[in-house]
Amino acid sequence: DWSRSFSFGGFPRTGAVTFTIDDVVYVGLGFNIQLDQQDKTLTDFWMYKDRIWTQIADFPGEGRYGAVAFVVDGKAYVGTGYRPDQNTTTEQYFNDFYCYDPSTNTWSDAPVTYLPDGAVARRDAVAFSLKGKGYVGTGIAKGAQVIKDMYCFDGTNWTSVGFPGDARCGASAFVIGNKAVICLGAGATSGNYRYDVLVYDGDLEDVNNPTRAWITDRHALVDKDGIGWDNDYNRIPRAYAVAFTSNRDGKMKGYIATGSGNYSNTCWEYDIERDRWDEVTELPSMMSRRSYAVGFSIDNYGYVTLGGASVGKVIDTDMWK
Repeated sequence: DWSRSFSFGGFPRTGAVTFTIDDVVYVGLGFNIQLDQQDKTLTDFWMYKDRIWTQIADFPGEGRYGAVAFVVDGKAYVGTGYRPDQNTTTEQYFNDFYCYDPSTNTWSDAPVTYLPDGAVARRDAVAFSLKGKGYVGTGIAKGAQVIKDMYCFDGTNWTSVGFPGDARCGASAFVIGNKAVICLGAGATSGNYRYDVLVYDGDLEDVNNPTRAWITDRHALVDKDGIGWDNDYNRIPRAYAVAFTSNRDGKMKGYIATGSGNYSNTCWEYDIERDRWDEVTELPSMMSRRSYAVGFSIDNYGYVTLGGASVGKVIDTDMWK
């Protein structure tokens, strides 16, 4: 079931970023072209705890949207993203990361790390945390360059772990146990969705063979001849969707919802052991269709908030559980 939850505390926005530390959710940054202020990119951050949204310290870097976040050793790293010039003459893609410490509600004054040499600045990448490390990859860079890579950050150093899937931006990721699932997204052209599903197994990580941890034999999001259970898989591909996890029937499962595409009102559940996607209850009719939203999990519930009909068309601050 879907139900209405507690609305986000700040301005509506698209392309915000979220992370979770100790069952407390943080949401910030983003873009709202409808704001009266000249700078339409945002730097405010909000904390969701005990059903209350509370504003915390502002992000110290330049406002941006399409950023990512991951958590290492109880601290969040927020970076990458895109900042359109307000005069539409220049634009900025970022490769920097600022660190947030929830115990003191403080950010680092300056970037604590940057993507490694050879990794281009980008927006609309994907990130996740796994076994005490952070991972960042894919996205889109200046010149509509769609990216095919993945890097691991251990709190000090970056390491390339490759990426065996198609280049993409606007992908989604969720973690089940010690495995991360990366899926969805699109190429540089609208509607050019990606159909492959990749799994990164943290238990198989090998410093001498960084690409060994990838599992590439997952069933693609297509209807293959002679297989009955994938007949509706053409309803799954999309970009700029949200992802979250929940324990159902005693098993942790991943969920994707919202996004751009013909079936963005549908929500899909992934069983990583069976490698099977099943459609679950679609989004309620009262919930505006959206992409560039954020999703997260608390106490075994998935949540969706913010977003817009497009990156420049924000909707309300409503949140759904």
